[in-house]
Amino acid sequence: MDTVSMMLGSPRGRFFCANIGNACSTHELASRYGLHSTLGDVVDVLANVDFGAVAALSEIEILDRFAYAVDFARYWQPPDEEDIVLVVPQVVELLRPIAHAVLASPHTQWWAEPVDLVNQRMVQKYERTDDPDVTPLHIRKFEDGLEQWRTHTLDYEATFVEYLKADPDRQIGGEWWSIPAANGAYDTTRARDVLGAIELMLVEDSPGWSFAHVWPVSVHRTPRVYEISSPADWAHLVDTYPLAVPASRRSVWYDTTGEYHDWFIPDWSKVVNDYDAVHLSMIGYLTTPGITIPLSARSGATVLAGWNPDTTFWLNTSFITVDGNMTAWRPNSENLWAPV
Repeated sequence: MDTVSMMLGSPRGRFFCANIGNACSTHELASRYGLHSTLGDVVDVLANVDFGAVAALSEIEILDRFAYAVDFARYWQPPDEEDIVLVVPQVVELLRPIAHAVLASPHTQWWAEPVDLVNQRMVQKYERTDDPDVTPLHIRKFEDGLEQWRTHTLDYEATFVEYLKADPDRQIGGEWWSIPAANGAYDTTRARDVLGAIELMLVEDSPGWSFAHVWPVSVHRTPRVYEISSPADWAHLVDTYPLAVPASRRSVWYDTTGEYHDWFIPDWSKVVNDYDAVHLSMIGYLTTPGITIPLSARSGATVLAGWNPDTTFWLNTSFITVDGNMTAWRPNSENLWAPV
């Protein structure tokens, strides 16, 4: 399947394309932010896109529209009204030329690239605008971090199995993510000329931080990096290192996909035997999260959830160190991150 079709098969891809269309439409209902939830209004806005305006968007403007799509990612509840409208075939076809146009921009040509090992950054975010104490970051190695994660995941799954034994129809929320949320598993994103780190802008369900420190990260030797650029890449990772979580993800992933399956996530304690890091490309983000992804090596499916765009999770931290040349960033008057 081509990249545009995969984007339009993904809720985050559709939302991003709609944001671009909304920002570049000549219709009176168009606005920089905010999508209309009625089908008629969405069609009117997207049918009047100025594709010259799409081509003229700067990189920071494109990332701004991307950020709005990322912020509305939800993997623990049913789709929003906007997401429901954007899956209508008539709307999908209006999004198609928008997707082609934005992917033709010179500012998006790196979106399918693998991890940029030369320009990785780690971000500390703060809620206050007053200057916090500058505490140098140190990468600490936790020998049993991923094993602890696996033990917790299996114990958590066992708890939900008991819940369902007591009441098979019970709908109960819980952990919805499929990332390596373990002690010692650090995450980084790349720097761009217009932005100190992609993580400054592209963060799911962002609480709205008002200040940040960005630290350069040096990558040593040649780490083994698994790249996720499509649903097939994620499915292969899960098929190769499966960990069954059908009870604990039953309700939350039903809410986000509308389907019940025998759900699986990667067993990160096994992935680290073959890979030192795992990177989700920008295109990978626009095509993969929040959808049911069938597995081929077993009867079941998986969902990529909780992974921000261009983020690399480091399962083996011996390959990275934090440098001391920190820079401070905060949102400007246009609510775009800028150096202080």
